[in-house]
Amino acid sequence: MARCTGSAAYTTWVDNLLYGIPQAWHGHRGYDLGLADDPFQLQQWIEHATAAGHTARTTAGFCWRWTRTRPRGATALPLDISIPVPATSSSPARTWNAAWNAADPLTDPDGTTLAPHNQLWATHTGGHQQVGCIYSAQGLEYHHVGVIIGPDLTWTDGHWTAHPGQSHDPKLRTLTPAQYLPYALNTYRVLLTRGTHTTRIHTTDHMLTGLIGPGK
Repeated sequence: MARCTGSAAYTTWVDNLLYGIPQAWHGHRGYDLGLADDPFQLQQWIEHATAAGHTARTTAGFCWRWTRTRPRGATALPLDISIPVPATSSSPARTWNAAWNAADPLTDPDGTTLAPHNQLWATHTGGHQQVGCIYSAQGLEYHHVGVIIGPDLTWTDGHWTAHPGQSHDPKLRTLTPAQYLPYALNTYRVLLTRGTHTTRIHTTDHMLTGLIGPGK
């Protein structure tokens, strides 16, 4: 099956964004791309899409720790992902917190699944409430995907700059920026091409917003 509803224009846009000269997105064959101004907006969009009966998931670069164990009897996953959102004219400064997908399934006392095992995160009930990384998302697709480009990749003076120290992948965080850059670019290409119909992007680097386009 062709990625992204067969939209070669979208996959070309992604490749230009990451590996070539970024281009403005003008839409093609109904594929829907937009920018989420903050992660709260991204989360709300995922919740609405799920409530409408679509498969929708949030993914992110591996830029926050992932607590794989939790106390016996815990009823919530650790909120390892934390993104500060500055104040605007309509809202005060706040922090968005979220959990990675679960290393082991989380159930409530009556046995209802609150968070599926990470291998089932993309397909099972409750998965939309956790965030997946490259290891959970690769090889899978959903109708709608939200992608958080984290602080391991920034846009400076017309080119990408990698920050391996911002990664929480122990295999990669000790690399040099030049060594880490292709891993970061390839990671975000995978995440950006999981949605068959829609992609929404939030970036922690405000300099990227001009490359991606207006918010929706």
